[in-house]
Amino acid sequence: MKIYQVMVFNAIVLIVIGTYGYVISGSLTALIAPVIGVLLILLAIPVKSGKGAAVTVGAVITGITTVMFFIIGFIRGNSLIIIMAVVSLAAVIFYVSSFTKQKSQE
Repeated sequence: MKIYQVMVFNAIVLIVIGTYGYVISGSLTALIAPVIGVLLILLAIPVKSGKGAAVTVGAVITGITTVMFFIIGFIRGNSLIIIMAVVSLAAVIFYVSSFTKQKSQE
């Protein structure tokens, strides 16, 4: 998979689960994940065309999101938030491995 595909997959998971969380709870804070997902989809467009800065911004947003979701998910005991955190962590691991592979090829 390519970085932009992982970014879009992660974004779709955030949008779907976050929207579901909003529907079942009615809490506006549940919309944080879908907003981050939309932002990642918008960032995937320049990532697909090879813009390095967009990759870095997307990776940083995903990393911050991962930490935030793990903390909040465990505090609240909310499995939906933890699922989003695990998917985001997988994306961060993919980004780091891609960055490492790219640096070793240079």
